[in-house]
Amino acid sequence: MKPYHYLAPYYDYMLTHVDYTTWYHYLRMIMCTYINNPRTVLELGCGTGKFGPKFSKDDYEIYGMDKSLAMLRIAKLRAYKNYHVFCGDITHFALSKTIDFIFSVHDTFNYILNYDEFVHALRCVHSCMGSDSIFLFDLTTEYNIKKNFHNKLLTYHIKGTDIQWYNQYDAHSKILYSRLTFTTNKKKLVEEHLQRIYTVDEIVPLIVQCGLAIVDIVGDYTLKPPVAETIMVNFITKRAQR
Repeated sequence: MKPYHYLAPYYDYMLTHVDYTTWYHYLRMIMCTYINNPRTVLELGCGTGKFGPKFSKDDYEIYGMDKSLAMLRIAKLRAYKNYHVFCGDITHFALSKTIDFIFSVHDTFNYILNYDEFVHALRCVHSCMGSDSIFLFDLTTEYNIKKNFHNKLLTYHIKGTDIQWYNQYDAHSKILYSRLTFTTNKKKLVEEHLQRIYTVDEIVPLIVQCGLAIVDIVGDYTLKPPVAETIMVNFITKRAQR
C-alpha cells in the first residue's frame, strides 16, 4: 500500500510530541526575515494540515499540497478561512500564480529517491516563485537515521490498533526502509516507506542547477550552521539573479 494510506488516521496521535506551534513561529520568522510583506504561502507535503490553520489564523493565504489522499482527507477538516488543500506530487506540479513563501518540512524531500526526481521537484518550485520568494526545505541526516531509527522497532497502541514501526538503513544505497504493521482483532495491514539520505554536498549543486540560490543552510530549525550531530538540515533558498 502507498505510504501514508493506512498510517493517516494514526499519524497525529503518533506525533503528539511535536511542538507545531514553536515550529510554526520559526517558519514565520524565516518568512518575515527574508520577504517584505509576504501574503501567500505553499506547503509541499502538508500531511494532515497542522501548519495551515496557523498561517490562516494570521491572515496569510496558505495552500497545502500532498500526494496522499488519505492524509488530505484529514487536512481538509482543518481547511477553513484562508487555508486550501489539494492533491499533487512535489516532483511534478505547476501553479497558475507565484507564491511568496514555499516550505517543505518533516523530511518530505527525503522521499525523493534519486537526483533526477529531486531536480524535477526543485524546478517545479522555481516555476512558482517570484523574484522575492523564499523556499525552505529540510532533509534528515544520516546521523539521525543511524542514531534514532536504524534497526529500531517502535510500538504504539492507538484506537484499538497495535502499530509496529520498524526501520532499517542501508548505508551503501543510502535508503531507509520503514515497515509499518497495523494489527486489530480482525486484520493485519502493512505499509512500506522508502527514503533517501542526502548530504549537503550532494544537494547544493542540484539547487544551483535549478536556478536557485542558497540564502543559508542551518541545522535543526535554528540559525546556526549544521554540525556532525544535526538531526535536520534546513536549506533556505531563493531564485538566482540572472
